[in-house]
Amino acid sequence: MQLSRVIQVGDVSLVFGLDWVPLLGDEGRAADVAGRHGASHLALSGNPPAALGMAMDLSRRSTYWSAAVLMASQHPIGTVVRVISLEEGVWHVLACHEGVALVRADRSYLDHALARQAVEVLRMSYPHLSLHEDSLSGSAEDGRTTGLQDLAKLSASIPPLQRVRRRAVRWVVLALLALVAAVFTAGFWRAASPLAPPLPTAQAAWTLALDQTLARQPVHGPAGTRDLLQALYRQPVHLAGWRLQSLRCEPGSESLRWRCVGDYRRDHAAADNRGLLAAAPADWQLDFPSIDRARSRWPLTPAAMPVQLDKLPASRILARDWVSALQGILPAFSKIQVEPPRPLAISVPRDAHGHELPRPADLPALATRALQVQGPLQSASLLVPLAQAVSWRRVSLTFTPGARTGVRDSRLILHLEGMAYEGI
Repeated sequence: MQLSRVIQVGDVSLVFGLDWVPLLGDEGRAADVAGRHGASHLALSGNPPAALGMAMDLSRRSTYWSAAVLMASQHPIGTVVRVISLEEGVWHVLACHEGVALVRADRSYLDHALARQAVEVLRMSYPHLSLHEDSLSGSAEDGRTTGLQDLAKLSASIPPLQRVRRRAVRWVVLALLALVAAVFTAGFWRAASPLAPPLPTAQAAWTLALDQTLARQPVHGPAGTRDLLQALYRQPVHLAGWRLQSLRCEPGSESLRWRCVGDYRRDHAAADNRGLLAAAPADWQLDFPSIDRARSRWPLTPAAMPVQLDKLPASRILARDWVSALQGILPAFSKIQVEPPRPLAISVPRDAHGHELPRPADLPALATRALQVQGPLQSASLLVPLAQAVSWRRVSLTFTPGARTGVRDSRLILHLEGMAYEGI
């Protein structure tokens, strides 16, 4: 769990940096969940509660309010993100959706650029989010104080954090650990002083790195796969005396928005550029590389969603059930290839001095399996229900007029490249 940060605003103690998880089922179990995580306090967000926030090592004699809960209470409709400057060089991102604190927010970053990167990662899941940043007109300190005071005023109508009861055995263990640390750690009391602000941990940096990696490779699932295939079905094979040779679609730099290119050749002596321009679909952009060739370009935005870590299949389940299902449809394709799993590559975050930050032990461990499919376009619909955890990265189509047709053969051959996510 990340280290929470307490900011005192008048008589109100605001807590930033809770660990949030979805609240599934009875809210009465929230205390049990928080207790298993070793939390000292918990917060519930939403009406009815839909998210559980947990804080560690807060004083049990003080009263605290969650900044994320206070902010969410202001915005019962839509998705809102707020970036707050907590102190010089520390920016905090709060976010909520329909009045519920978002699990992937309530985190601090060491500079404004990192905080804005976190906002853009959230925008991948919530394209219509509204961004609020504290106005720093005048001095930075004045702007920072105003933003915190706005949150503190909401505490009059919002319940504070709840204390989490712990078993007596756990208190004994904690007391022994504290005693050992006091004996063997120099400066124990100085480090525990409430006047010393907590040092930034690697948790936020690694979580951001994981989120950015997953945002670049979202899951398309059945809905996105269907969108890709329907885009291929809509492309004309013959148009105004021109014939399709091939087309391909790949994600652009924004990941969600794809770029498609189709290659056409003149197939009739009367065909010309003017006729193709007049007959082309409205979203095409045409250019003519040579007298007998035309190239069409058009955008495509297939449905996509961020990877839902709690819903990813385990490696053994994927190998047993998903691969078996692919084997079942293999007779309808000329090729289905699934590679062994490889750990998901994440760029290691570094601190201000360029040193690698240690990977948190509780960071989710994921793997991916490369997937390649080739076969007749008419067989492609068989893949739709099997794409639950699949992220596609390339789709292409080739047209061969004289090819024989059969179960595995066709004049229109589809090529798909992607990968399937799995939990380790």
